[in-house]
Amino acid sequence: MDPHRAGVVGMNELMRAVRFHRYGAPDVLQLDEVPLPNPEAGQVLIDVYAAGVNFADIERRRGLYLANEPLPATTGFEGAGVVRGVGPGVDRSWVGREVAFLASASVAEACVASVDRLIPLPTDMSFVSGAAFPVQGLTAWHVLHTAAQVRDGDTVLVTAAAGGVGLLAVQLARRAGAFVIGVVSWEGKRQVVLEHGAHEVVVGDEALQLQDCVDVLLDSVGRDAAELGFRALRPFGRWVCFGEASGPAPAIAPARLLERSLRLSGWWLRTPHPAEVWARGVDAVLNELRSGGLRLHVRAVPFDEVPSAHAALESRRSTGKLVVQVR
Repeated sequence: MDPHRAGVVGMNELMRAVRFHRYGAPDVLQLDEVPLPNPEAGQVLIDVYAAGVNFADIERRRGLYLANEPLPATTGFEGAGVVRGVGPGVDRSWVGREVAFLASASVAEACVASVDRLIPLPTDMSFVSGAAFPVQGLTAWHVLHTAAQVRDGDTVLVTAAAGGVGLLAVQLARRAGAFVIGVVSWEGKRQVVLEHGAHEVVVGDEALQLQDCVDVLLDSVGRDAAELGFRALRPFGRWVCFGEASGPAPAIAPARLLERSLRLSGWWLRTPHPAEVWARGVDAVLNELRSGGLRLHVRAVPFDEVPSAHAALESRRSTGKLVVQVR
């Protein structure tokens, strides 16, 4: 056996993975038996204990995201577990360590991840919590601090504020000294956003009343919020787009930004980060979690109920983070 694959039972070992063989509704997801993946240079093999569910999983399953990648495909982009083996060139001291990670095909009993996308799991953090923060926690921190460069005294407007990224962004913006307004899709979500630190919450079309009162707009909705920035942002406001949950937004003519000196930017966690930027975000999010300044709002679902988790997220009736308990 390859000495790098410490602890691997056998090269022909099978595992279970949640895959889709065609694009469609949540019922295209199924539990398949597939070969255990083999870590390549710069990668580790991880026994997955929990995996996060994100809106990117929904769009991937619908064929709206990474549609150039072949099917069948295993769902998932993050998780937490124990390093089982390492590929060539990777320090073998990783073996046996508990980690959170970013990697494709994470909703499986094992997956491979790049060593530079591993986050050592604090000893007091569960696998479920470890799977709940990498995609959404790092996204929330970076859209606020790297992209929007939020300042004390800013007014920050967060769309989809009851979602996984939204609840974390609300808390982080409040911690940064901002006045925080959350936008939610229905009344039942208002209270949870207030409980996580928002000063105000607006529901649905109430957002139309926001005029010239916001310094920062964090938008993951896309099409349905396309005009919000032009109404709500003050001159010199910062508008950060990091998702399109309702569909692609229409094109924005630069002249419309010039009229009010607005700054429009985007953020995507898959864009290669300079090492120092990646480390700064990881350290900041872990410090906030350890101190209690950032609270995770998590619901765990069993491994065989991934389709229902997708359906809940897709319906926009869920709040916070959904995590699949693999083991």
